[in-house]
Amino acid sequence: MPNALDYSPGLDLVTDEVAVMMQDRPVVGLSAWLLDAVAAAEREGRGVQLVTPAGVRLSYPARTRLFSGRNTRWVVQAGEAYDGLTGVKLSWDGKKFAPVTGPDGRGELAAAWTADPERLEVRANLQVLARVRYPALDSTLVGRATELLFTELAGAPPIGWGTEEPVNRPWNAEAGASLTAYCHRRSPRPSLLTVVGAATDGILPATGSAVVNRRPAGIEETVMLAVAQPGLEPPDADKVRDVIGRLAEEVELVTVLVSAAGAAADTTSYPHFTGFPGPIGLAIGPQEARIGTATKSVPIGPASRPAAWYGLGDGTRMPDWERLGDLLRGVIAGTESEG
Repeated sequence: MPNALDYSPGLDLVTDEVAVMMQDRPVVGLSAWLLDAVAAAEREGRGVQLVTPAGVRLSYPARTRLFSGRNTRWVVQAGEAYDGLTGVKLSWDGKKFAPVTGPDGRGELAAAWTADPERLEVRANLQVLARVRYPALDSTLVGRATELLFTELAGAPPIGWGTEEPVNRPWNAEAGASLTAYCHRRSPRPSLLTVVGAATDGILPATGSAVVNRRPAGIEETVMLAVAQPGLEPPDADKVRDVIGRLAEEVELVTVLVSAAGAAADTTSYPHFTGFPGPIGLAIGPQEARIGTATKSVPIGPASRPAAWYGLGDGTRMPDWERLGDLLRGVIAGTESEG
């Protein structure tokens, strides 16, 4: 259970609408105090606003797990306040930081959002959102999908896992058993895990999160993974498809979305514009693969549980998101017609 909102050690200000945290450190990660503050705020129906100077970066687990609630923002102070994820100017309205809009009602971009991009050490970051399913058996070990994706995309298995950053448990031969035991103790509540890779010679920097849930259809593991590339180009789309194909051989896929975005060389996020993200491909599991869409697919996975891979682009083009939207609408329509 989180601390009461008034006693959460990570909070600096609480209003009727938000809880505000102020941090000034090189990287803000998914620490225990931050998780406690977010849980306390959410329990009271408030958003969370993290306030930092412009030189601060966010870890990938913090970015992907914290900034989805109403009024929840990364507020960057650089002469003027702006949203560190979108660049929109913000102003304090007495209860929260809110967007500054122009005459057309759209948010105005802060000058600091696009200032001095050449001083940033930007790399292409391959980003994977994979949802897989295991049978609900006593012998089932979770974490297999996470380990395979780290190994195939970063070059080595993870080195550690935990519930926050920094992680405190090694990823070793017994990791699957210890992960499974932890998730079993928390069931039926979901287990939210943080996973890190080794950033050494020959291994690409990688960080991620895994959420394990028990569902009626089985045990689901949702992996969010970022892998920093050596340069500005994401890996070849065919190589990415082959990796997802190997994942489909090992576990049952539900959905896998692979995209690329500009970020720091260690997978952290700058509060600056680092280029437009783009999708690479979408894999959908046996149920959806049987429906079919107008988009051409490549079959992956074993015949017993066939999945489909839809190539969408090379990870560098924003318009390819429209192709993804068309594909998803086709899948939804097919699902409804099947029903």
